[in-house]
Amino acid sequence: MIWQPRDVGLIAEVSHVRQKGMSTATLSTKGQLVIPTRFRKALSLQPGDELQLTLEGRRLVLERKSPRRAKLAPGKFGRPVLVAPSGAPRMTTATVNAMLDELS
Repeated sequence: MIWQPRDVGLIAEVSHVRQKGMSTATLSTKGQLVIPTRFRKALSLQPGDELQLTLEGRRLVLERKSPRRAKLAPGKFGRPVLVAPSGAPRMTTATVNAMLDELS
């Protein structure tokens, strides 16, 4: 199994994982495969994430089906608050204001 992420932002993290050597996994009788922790952490994969499977020659490529996005959630005082997904870069006030300007 070889991870080949399509998200440019993940390439540096995945390169760091590859330097540590390859990992192997065993397919269960149910056809399930466990992704090693170091790969899940490097790609910020969490339970419930959907992955897209593609065959490229004799390689199985796994990709996140859709990128995680920030969501609006009810805040402490009932106002909506923008919540970034885990592993996302820190958002600044300027970034949030630019996003809000695009919506209006």
